Amino acid sequence: MQPTFADFSSDPALLANGEAEYRGCVFGGSHLKLEAGGSVGFVFAVEEGEEILEATLKVTALVSKMGPSPGHAPLSILVNGEPLVAQMTIPGGGDLPQTCVFAVPGRWLRPGRNQVQVRSVVDARTMLWLYRITVDSVYERDRSERALAAASARRSVFAFTTERQAHGSASGAPGWTPAGRLLVHIDRGEEALPAQVSWRAADGAEAAISFQSAMTDFHGYRRDPDGGLAEFRGRLADRWEYPDGVQGAPLHRFRTQEGWGGRWHTSGELRLLVADGGAPVERITWRDQRENSGSVAFEPGAAGFLGYYQRVNEGPIGYRGTAAH
Repeated sequence: MQPTFADFSSDPALLANGEAEYRGCVFGGSHLKLEAGGSVGFVFAVEEGEEILEATLKVTALVSKMGPSPGHAPLSILVNGEPLVAQMTIPGGGDLPQTCVFAVPGRWLRPGRNQVQVRSVVDARTMLWLYRITVDSVYERDRSERALAAASARRSVFAFTTERQAHGSASGAPGWTPAGRLLVHIDRGEEALPAQVSWRAADGAEAAISFQSAMTDFHGYRRDPDGGLAEFRGRLADRWEYPDGVQGAPLHRFRTQEGWGGRWHTSGELRLLVADGGAPVERITWRDQRENSGSVAFEPGAAGFLGYYQRVNEGPIGYRGTAAH
């Protein structure tokens, strides 16, 4: 079975091997909001002659809260009209999205067009937030999730509108104020988006931020060259697939080597862009969503860099590069 997913963290949704139909839904920034009685139909294809003994369906969702209390928006799921689950309450109390996993009998599927329909009950008192749907043959575990991660990582140039709030602001003092645009692009060819990024500029300013998993917002701090400290947050304004979005920006491209076993080994290209409208960046540290991490310091004029890299569950290795033009 081909990778089959619907990711509703962007508008339009990111789809593979299917299309989506909506009723009573609005885009909520990183998810779809289903009103009472609203529904999403995900139509996908099964190839002729393909035998699926059982399919694994994953639905990631949450029920929005009712003030501090859990909300009320049970869901029902149908597969080609067959009720898979009826009026189920998503666990978790509305704090975090939950991924619910279901077994779909193979006899429910047919060659050609198939549909998974997710419905919110007509008497829902809060919203059902739907993040993604994936469908796989039972023997192709997580195939669609891996394909979704790879597809999402291709759109790896991000622009955020940002705000800052001075640390220790007294009551009545100015709160969050606009702080310009932040551009971020970190790519070493491993199809993994950043989870955390920190940087230091040539004038001594520095910042560290952590991203929401769908890259729709971030939170962190900034320190000005004079030492002033502020909270720092941002919301996704735009997103592109490289090379779109980097025109005119201080993008750095490097030919790289990795140091291990007592010598240096040729590695892939590294692209780095962190631009907040201030002085040029001279050091960048990051961790990606696969838990790999790295840190590099630029030579004068970003002619090269020296740093380290560490893949998840492995030891750190040396990392160096020269500018590619």
